[in-house]
Amino acid sequence: MKATRFVIVALLALFLTACGGQEKEVRPVSPERSPVASPTLPPLPTPGTPSAVTSPPAATGVAISFITEDNLTIKGRLFGSGETAVIFAHMYPNDQRAWWDFASEVGGQGYAALTFDFRGYGETGGSQDVARIDRDLIAAVRYLRERDYQRVVLVGASMGGTAALKVAAREEFDGLVAGVVAVSAPESFRGLVARGDVGSIKVPMLFVASEGDGSAVDSLESLYERASGFKEQKVYSGDAHGTDLLQGEHAEEFKALLLDFFHTASLQ
Repeated sequence: MKATRFVIVALLALFLTACGGQEKEVRPVSPERSPVASPTLPPLPTPGTPSAVTSPPAATGVAISFITEDNLTIKGRLFGSGETAVIFAHMYPNDQRAWWDFASEVGGQGYAALTFDFRGYGETGGSQDVARIDRDLIAAVRYLRERDYQRVVLVGASMGGTAALKVAAREEFDGLVAGVVAVSAPESFRGLVARGDVGSIKVPMLFVASEGDGSAVDSLESLYERASGFKEQKVYSGDAHGTDLLQGEHAEEFKALLLDFFHTASLQ
């Protein structure tokens, strides 16, 4: 038994000598990891069939454009369809995207809804010139009139609300504009003034603001007092301004208020 062991040891020594006596690096064994699933890839199209085309999100609407009286191209979006169209005018310094989600909702409830960028904002070129943005809204109303919409409701946030009041007072749109909503609208802003126009509006008016939005509430009270005919006001708690009301605790109530106003205006 001892002889056998001696032979084995001798043979092992000879083998190591033949290998040059070099030492080999011993690498640590990596700890075992749980298998990770491979990502699922979409199937390849069947030969001879066209590849599927991904539609743009519904919230983007259909791209449109129209020309103002001072020859500026205004870019906008049109959602839904119906005899009554609602135009949404954005606030400063936002652009039309602030209205897109709600405009998409409105477009799904039997109305056409139009959003657009004032001059110098968003997709519309030119310089920002608040004193002239009512011209952009006038062009939007004319765009809808040319396409035989029966009624148009104007909704504006902040400076957009000031522009909406000015446009609603125009005799040119008597019988077409059926209502106007001014959300956090100032009486005047950077040369755009609606103080003298609101008394000439003959259609239903809705004034909205938040009680903590000081200047907006002051303007609401002044404009409401100057307005004649059918008018109503709603003041929410908090300090949300303009389209910020579409978010937060009063969002659903605010949307329902607007939809109810649209329904009333559509019956005019």
